[in-house]
Amino acid sequence: MASRADERRLKVPEQAKQGEVIVVKTLARHPMEPGVRRDPDSGVIYPRFIIQSVVCRFNGAEVFQARWYSGVSENPFLSFPLRVDESGVIEVEWIDDYLKSTTRTAFIQVFDAEGREVWPVTAEAPSAVV
Repeated sequence: MASRADERRLKVPEQAKQGEVIVVKTLARHPMEPGVRRDPDSGVIYPRFIIQSVVCRFNGAEVFQARWYSGVSENPFLSFPLRVDESGVIEVEWIDDYLKSTTRTAFIQVFDAEGREVWPVTAEAPSAVV
């Protein structure tokens, strides 16, 4: 079982139409300790421990990035729109203060107006050998 700090969720539709704008939803279970609270008994300040950044990639290309600071609440939820023109892999990466990275991936199938799946691969005719 993963530790609480490693629990991440990624939700995207399984299918979409070419050119459709989908909503990518993420949830990261994380304490997001801002580093300003004191232990009531000892007076020791709890060290800062937050998720610094969130990066989303679609088929390897970065499509969204967020920088987070100490004002973000515990277990942060994030959603953002993404236009999809071809089938592919959506990857979301969370990076914390200690540069520990966790990722979640999902696959989305994209179909054109005729119902054919659109792939990110294009075939070109071979060039003539001179």
